[in-house]
Amino acid sequence: MKKNIPLILAASLMALAGAARAEEPAVGTHTVYVGLAHIDVNSKAAPLAGGSKQFPDPGPQIRVGNATTVGFGYTYRFAERWSGEIVLGVPPSHKIYGNGVLANAGQIAVVRQMPPTVFVNYHLGEWLPKFHPFVGLGVNYTYFEKKRSTPTGDAISGGPTRITLTNSWGAAAHAGFTVQYSKNWSLTGTAAYADVRSTMRSYTTTKDGVEELHTKINFRPIVYTMSLGYSF
Repeated sequence: MKKNIPLILAASLMALAGAARAEEPAVGTHTVYVGLAHIDVNSKAAPLAGGSKQFPDPGPQIRVGNATTVGFGYTYRFAERWSGEIVLGVPPSHKIYGNGVLANAGQIAVVRQMPPTVFVNYHLGEWLPKFHPFVGLGVNYTYFEKKRSTPTGDAISGGPTRITLTNSWGAAAHAGFTVQYSKNWSLTGTAAYADVRSTMRSYTTTKDGVEELHTKINFRPIVYTMSLGYSF
């Protein structure tokens, strides 16, 4: 009997692996998913330039805060190891804080963004039963739809302030895993990075006219997601 134990274990593992592979999405499978997305922003921006005010070093700077939102998307398995994916979500709002000589100012503005991203994913096969890692490259487009100065921002600028941000195109990459519970249901986790850069301008109406300040922001976001998917 002991001589048969390795054979029994091997047969059991092969059966388990075979069952797990059978549950992996086949070519032509559509998957929709929804979950949570946390955007960890590691922004970097040059000091605000322009205008008539003089600031001591290191100058008036800003930093962009993190945000959490609901993410959703769609994946199509067009080959055994390849899939296309569209990543969407509820547009998150980011608080913008003072930095540099404005570090004690607190929140000075808020911006809401829409960052749809398209990926082509390569699936690495089954590493553990039902555990399927993947990597992907793609393109991100970030549209800034809400830009507003806070009362603190207006006070620091010297009057009512209007803010603009240019939209951004950039490369994106992510890595993740899917736990395929059944033919239809799965849980997916990812970590993604996107190249998001924008020029921010502020226009402040003062008694002497309109003052303009500007800076370039490199958002450097890392996005962590956990989603429940349904395949059909």
